[in-house]
Amino acid sequence: MVDASSALIAQVWAVRHGVETGASLRFAALSQGMRAAGAPATLVELATRASADEIRHAAHCADILRSRRRDVPPPETRLLFFGPRDLSAEQRLTYEVVAQSCISETESMATLVTLLDAASDAHLKIVLQELARDEVQHARLGWAYLAWAKDRLDLSFLSGFLPAMAAAATGDDLFQHGPPEADDPALLSAGVVPKRDRRRIYLETLHSVVIPGFEEFRIDTGPLRRWAEDRRRVVDALES
Repeated sequence: MVDASSALIAQVWAVRHGVETGASLRFAALSQGMRAAGAPATLVELATRASADEIRHAAHCADILRSRRRDVPPPETRLLFFGPRDLSAEQRLTYEVVAQSCISETESMATLVTLLDAASDAHLKIVLQELARDEVQHARLGWAYLAWAKDRLDLSFLSGFLPAMAAAATGDDLFQHGPPEADDPALLSAGVVPKRDRRRIYLETLHSVVIPGFEEFRIDTGPLRRWAEDRRRVVDALES
């Protein structure tokens, strides 16, 4: 189990390295898109800063991998956007901001808070504190963007897309069976949330933060609530 857990820890930090470098590309593109759309300079600057933050986060991931004598994967070089191509330019920009900041970064923030509470290694705790501080700002960017966009754009179009955004943010395997080591409580001390806890945190954050946030903007969250309830039933089956 020790070797398997160690391999899983390294795999998670390697995946994070790719996620962070990919997020840097997306935030840079979102900054350009916001500028072109006439968004306030403060939002454009927040997105630009977020891009730089993600590069710094990736460097921390690389350092942790090296400290565990693991290879550092190459950075993500593809700019991955997920908004349907038949949306207008402003709708696609809004889709990507919501998916990246309102959902992914908000969920990441909740995960990092859990890790901070469990971290025992002083250096890891400093890294996690830095990541958590930045993710708060990255999440706020999305909600601040919606506050600006709501007077320019009918946000109701987002409703039907929210389940796809939420599913994309979980990764491919969160709601599937995993190896025994994926639920090892000892993972927490290495900066990795056990899979059972990740599921709980993800769904709790949807219900307590993400869904109420969208409802503040009068976005129908019925489809997202139904998706979350479907995932809850999957979790109940997995853990029964």
